[in-house]
Amino acid sequence: ERNGVLLDDHHYFSDEEEEIAPAKQRRLPKGTSDYQAAWYLDDMSDSGSDLEDFDMEVDEDNQSQPAHPADGVEGMDVDGKAMTEGGPSEYPQSEMFLDPSPEDEIAQIEEYRRSRKTEEDEDLEFPDEIELHPNVNARERLIRYRGLKSLKNSTWETEEDRPYEPEEWQRLLDISDYKRTATKFMREAWAGGVRPGTRVSVHIRGVPSQFQELQSRPMAMFSLLRHEHKRTACNYSILLSSEHESPIKSKTEMIVQCGPRRIVINPLFSHAGNTPNNVHKFSRFLHPGQSAIASFIGPLTWGNVPILYFTRNTPSPDHPSSLCLIATGTSLPPSTNRIIAKRIVLTGHPYKINKRVVTVRYMFFNDGDVKWFKSLPLWTKRGRSGFIKESLGTHGYFM
Repeated sequence: ERNGVLLDDHHYFSDEEEEIAPAKQRRLPKGTSDYQAAWYLDDMSDSGSDLEDFDMEVDEDNQSQPAHPADGVEGMDVDGKAMTEGGPSEYPQSEMFLDPSPEDEIAQIEEYRRSRKTEEDEDLEFPDEIELHPNVNARERLIRYRGLKSLKNSTWETEEDRPYEPEEWQRLLDISDYKRTATKFMREAWAGGVRPGTRVSVHIRGVPSQFQELQSRPMAMFSLLRHEHKRTACNYSILLSSEHESPIKSKTEMIVQCGPRRIVINPLFSHAGNTPNNVHKFSRFLHPGQSAIASFIGPLTWGNVPILYFTRNTPSPDHPSSLCLIATGTSLPPSTNRIIAKRIVLTGHPYKINKRVVTVRYMFFNDGDVKWFKSLPLWTKRGRSGFIKESLGTHGYFM
C-alpha cells in the first residue's frame, strides 16, 4: 500500500514498519543499567571476569542533541511522554504545540491569503502556485500529480498515466523515424501524376446537385499523401501576435489552416525545446508575443507546413468575416511520447523560525497530507532548501 506521493519514479515511506538499526553488542560489567552503559566508551578493555554482553541500541538523533533541564529526564516530561504533541520528537521539546480553534484558523487563513493577493500582483516569480481549500484533502485533490526534483532530467514513469489516457490514444499513429518516413512518401508524390499546366477533367461521385449551383467561383481541389488521413498526436508551433488584446487559455477553441485543410482544435500549450526526458511544462495561458507548442489530436501532415491560427468573432460592418487571424506557426513532427506536465507549487507560511528548524502552516490542513507529501523537498524564494521532519498537531502544521 502506498503511503506517500511518487517522487522520481519511486514511492517513499511505503513500508508500514521502518527498518530498525541493528543493536550494537558491548561488553559491560554485570548489573550495568541502560543509563550507566551510555557513559562507557566503545574501546573499553574487556579483560576481567565481571563483564557480560550487553545489547545497546544506538539512537544517533538523540545523541546528537543534548537534553535540557526543562525537558525533564532524557528529554521527556515527568510522565515519560514527549512534550511535543504527536509523539516523540528530535527537536527541543520545551514548548507544547496546540492546534488553533477552527474559527481562529479560518480567520487567519483568510487574512493571510488576502495579503498574498497584493504580493502576487507585484511579484510574478511563481505563476504555478495554487491554494488548497481547508476542507479538501490534498492527497485526493492532487492524486494525479507526482514530485520531480528536476523537470528536465528526472525520470518520468508513464505507467502512472495509463488510466488517464484518452480512449483513442492507443489507436493513434506512432511514427518512429519521422524524417526518413516523410521523405519517402513525399518523393512518391513527385513520381508520376499530371504535370503542372495540363488541363484535365475530374469526375466527383456523390456530390449534391445544389452544390454546383452555389459555386460561383473556381473550386480548389487537393489530394492527400499516404497516411495523411490517419489521426495522430500533432504538435504545431504557435506565435501569438503581439497586437492581440489578451492572453489565450489552453483548450480554447481555435481554427487551424494547415495547407489546404482547415481544422477546429482545442490545443494544449507547452514550452518548446528538447529535454532529455521529453517532459515539457504545461502553459495555462499563451501571452501576446510569446511562442509555444500547441498539441492536439488531429490528422497527420508530412513536412514543415505553415500554419495559420484563427478564432471566431461576431460579424460586424467593419469586420464582415467571422474569423480573426491571431497567430502563426509551423507543423512539427507528431509524437505520442511527448509528455506535457502541469506544474503546481504548494506554498506555506513560516509560523515560527528557529536557527535550523521552521514551523510551516497553510500548506496543508491535516496531518495525513503532511505524511503523504513528506518525501518531497522544500525550497524558498531565496534558494534555501529542506524537507519535512514531522507533523505538528492535526491541522497541517509541520517542521
